[in-house]
Amino acid sequence: MFMALSFAALAQAPGGPVAFAPVTGVQVPFQSVSGRFSSLNPVKRRECLNGNVTGRAVSPRLLMVEKRFCGPGQSDNVLVNVEFSDPADAQQMIAGRRVTIAANVKSAEEDRNTEFYALYLIAEKARITSADPASAPAPAFTSYITCQPPELDTLARTLGSELCVQNTVVENLAAIAPALEAAARAPGTFSPGEAASSDPTAIACYRDRERSDINLPAIACAKNSYWDWYRAKWRDYLFQTAAPP
Repeated sequence: MFMALSFAALAQAPGGPVAFAPVTGVQVPFQSVSGRFSSLNPVKRRECLNGNVTGRAVSPRLLMVEKRFCGPGQSDNVLVNVEFSDPADAQQMIAGRRVTIAANVKSAEEDRNTEFYALYLIAEKARITSADPASAPAPAFTSYITCQPPELDTLARTLGSELCVQNTVVENLAAIAPALEAAARAPGTFSPGEAASSDPTAIACYRDRERSDINLPAIACAKNSYWDWYRAKWRDYLFQTAAPP
């Protein structure tokens, strides 16, 4: 059974209980352009020439941009991390809403293994210059992998591994928790050549040879529809479409 952390949690350890840090104040990691990886401080940053970016809000900190805008090597349908000059502007980032921001946009890289690196786009000192009329939040149209979500901290400690999970799975834990826990306790080995899954909504977990977060070995969990999308992207190195919710 999953337990969400409130302000502190206690775990038994040699020498007595250990207090875990509160979930408030935890640094929010940057998401890679595909949403597959995260990093607290991606390096090798360089300036992008375009300071105006238009896309659809994914979260208060993420924008999905359909067309490339930051030079060679960038694909279409990428996530941009948004750091607002005025934090109150994040309230305008309603899921699905199209917005335009002006910002100091940078790209960054992080080596993942000897085969490839993860790319990040970061809009610093951002401000919203225009937006579609605000309306009720749209259903999730894309997703990304989030590592060590506080709601799953207890399970991650039980597994003895970092746990990286599709954000739309975390948002629906009330219904998905038993299936997620069962899959996380029996992770498979990811293979880009696997056939398409028979049940796109089922949860599958893999031992993450590419390390979702570079610091720790991880188990990565998502719906089969996400893994099918990622296999195609992994083979082609292109983001033809946004990740499925």
